[in-house]
Amino acid sequence: MTGHNPWDTLCECLKAKPRRRVLTGLAAKEPTETVHFTEVRTDESNTGAPIHAEYIHLHLPKLADAGYIVWDDQTYEISQGPRFAEIETFLELVQTHSERLPDGWV
Repeated sequence: MTGHNPWDTLCECLKAKPRRRVLTGLAAKEPTETVHFTEVRTDESNTGAPIHAEYIHLHLPKLADAGYIVWDDQTYEISQGPRFAEIETFLELVQTHSERLPDGWV
């Protein structure tokens, strides 16, 4: 993700609904709080291995590469990363106006 401008990086990370859910879920947590990724995943209806693997191998690494999260690949615990503050205001806007967004966006 390095080399992109901040807006491009954010848009790339927001492209996938699972990443949007992780970011908006983390925005509701305290900045220093560490949680298991399933606590902010919010798609509890499907806890099967393919979904879990998709997070572990695709979504969480992409968010970590952008600096938005820090995650432990052994425990799957995540917390806000060093660049999370750059996107926090945007995420707050999304949460504040979620009823005006298309169904299923978050």
